[in-house]
Amino acid sequence: MAILKILTEYSFIVETNTGDKMGILVNYDEGTTERTGIEFFTSEGALKFSNIKELEEALGEEFTYAEIEVTDSTNTSKALGEYPINDTDSIIDIQTDDPLGIGSFRKSQRSKKRFYPGWWLVRGENGTYLPRLTLSVDIYNERNNTEALYGPFKSYMDVTYTLKQL
Repeated sequence: MAILKILTEYSFIVETNTGDKMGILVNYDEGTTERTGIEFFTSEGALKFSNIKELEEALGEEFTYAEIEVTDSTNTSKALGEYPINDTDSIIDIQTDDPLGIGSFRKSQRSKKRFYPGWWLVRGENGTYLPRLTLSVDIYNERNNTEALYGPFKSYMDVTYTLKQL
């Protein structure tokens, strides 16, 4: 029995019941495009069908539907107050008298550079915004009160929501 794991409203990852990936199925009848039918993309190419029943007959298997388990790799276990910090970063010399009131830290005993915790959106030279976990105080001071910096955010979800609004 093949399992369809929902990607979007009209696309699915197709797996065997042992978890092996078979391909990607796109049901254009459920989508918003003018295309119709089913397309099944495998490593050997794309196969077109009129409907899912036709594909099931070709594979000799019926489909069942399952939700994809999403694991959020952006969760961190380290934090300074309510703001996350990279798990790989050391937290040394925390100072809470910074202008933001969220605290700043150094990553090593020898480092003079300080960092703010949390998620940040920083506009790059090409004009696109990139999410960052922790931000140097230097970059904050350089870009503060400009449209090149947004943050701090407490979660990656907050960053992506703000990014979609820009």
